[in-house]
Amino acid sequence: MIPISAAADPGVPLTTTTTPTAGAPAERTATAGGIAAAVGTTAANILSYGLSLAGARLLAPSEYGVLVALLAVTLVGSVPALALQAVVAVRVVRAAGRDRRRVTAESVGLGLAAGASMLLVGLAAAPVLERFLDLAGPQEAIWVAVAVGATTVLSVLQGVAQGRQDFHRLALILVTYAAARLVGGIAGLLVFDSVAGTLAGVAAGVAVSVLLAWLLTGRPRPARGGWQVRELVVACQALAGLYLLTNLDPVLARHYLPATEAGLYGAGAVLAKAAFFLPQAVVLVLFPRLASSPRPGRTLWLGLGALTGLGLLMTAVTRVAGGLAVTAVGGEAYQELASHAYLFVAVGSALGVVQLLLYAQLTADRAHATIGVWAVVAGEAAAVATIAHGSLVEVVGAALGTALVAAVLGLAWTARTTAGRDAAAPVPATSTPRPPRPR
Repeated sequence: MIPISAAADPGVPLTTTTTPTAGAPAERTATAGGIAAAVGTTAANILSYGLSLAGARLLAPSEYGVLVALLAVTLVGSVPALALQAVVAVRVVRAAGRDRRRVTAESVGLGLAAGASMLLVGLAAAPVLERFLDLAGPQEAIWVAVAVGATTVLSVLQGVAQGRQDFHRLALILVTYAAARLVGGIAGLLVFDSVAGTLAGVAAGVAVSVLLAWLLTGRPRPARGGWQVRELVVACQALAGLYLLTNLDPVLARHYLPATEAGLYGAGAVLAKAAFFLPQAVVLVLFPRLASSPRPGRTLWLGLGALTGLGLLMTAVTRVAGGLAVTAVGGEAYQELASHAYLFVAVGSALGVVQLLLYAQLTADRAHATIGVWAVVAGEAAAVATIAHGSLVEVVGAALGTALVAAVLGLAWTARTTAGRDAAAPVPATSTPRPPRPR
C-alpha cells in the first residue's frame, strides 16, 4: 500500500484517502496478516477469561463479586483507549515516509498524555468508587486507575501496529498483553490473596506489556502534535454506544427477570459475547484497509459477507448442539437454556456486523451516522421496559430484533454512502492495452 503524505497533517479530515498497491504479493501478505490476527485475537480472548476463572476458584464469593465488578469498571474505563486505537490506526495508515514517523511520534505523545489524564481521573474517582461498591479501602480503585492509564498508552501502540498493517506484531502485542495481565493477576492473587493484590498484579502486567509493545513497534519517541479533539470524541462516543449495546440486555434481564432466569440469561450472554468477539480478526484487518482505500466498497462487502456467513454457521451449529454449548459455558446446571442458546449466538453475530458497519462510518468521518447507535440502545431499552420482559425468550428476542434492525439499517445506509464514495473516487491509472497483432 502507498499512502499519501497529506493525510498526516492534523488539519486534514479523516476522509482523505489513498490508493493501495495491488498484486499477488500484497494479497499474500494480507492473507498472512489476517491469519496472524485471527490466531492472536483468539489466543488473547481465551487468555482473558483465565483471570475470572482463577478468581472464582481462589477467592471467597464475596471477594470474587468485587473483583468481577472492578474488572467491569476497567472495561468501561478502557473505551477511550479503544477510540484512541481507532484514530491512531487511521492516522498512521494514511501517512507515508517521514510523515508516518512524525504521526507515530505524535501518537505516542498523545497516548502518554491521555494515559496520564485517565490515571488522574481514576485517582479522583477512587473515593466515589470505594463508596459505591462498598470496598474495604481505596487501594482496589487506585490499581484500577493505574491499569486503565497503562491500557490507554498500550492502545496507541496497538493503533500504530494496526495502521502499519503489521498484523504479525499486532497479534504478538495482543497475546503479550493478555498473557502478562493474566500472569500478573494470578501472581498477585497467590501472593496477597486479595482483590487489591490481584488488581496490582494486573496493573503490573499491563505495564510490562506496554514496554514490550513499545519495543515491538520500533521504540518510537513521543512528540507533541496537534490533534483534532473531534476525532477522538466521535470515536469515543461511537464505541461507547457499541459496548453499551453489547452489554445492555443482560443488565435488563437482571432487573426484570426472576433470579433463576436471570442466571440462565447470564450464561446465554457469555455465548453472545463469544459470537461477537470470535470474528474480531476480520474487523482488525479490514479497518486500516477501509481507511486507506479510496474505493472501500468491495473490501467492506467482502468483510460483511464473511461476518454474516460465519454468524449463520455459528447460529446453525448452536441450534443443533445447544446442549454442548451451554455445558461448555456453565455446566449441566444450565441445560434448560439449551433450546434457546442459538438466539444468543445470533445476537452476538448480528452485533458483529453492526460493529464493522460502525467502524466503516468512522473511517468515512460520518459523525451523525455513529450517533445512530445510541438511538438503537434507547430502542432496545424501551422495548424491554415496556413489552418484552415477561420471560428470557422475550428479552433475548428484543435484543435480537434490535441487533437485526440495526444491522439492516446500517447496511442500507452504508450501501448508499459507499456507492457515492466509490463513484467519487479517482479511477486508478491502468496501462493501455496493446492492439492485437495482425495475422
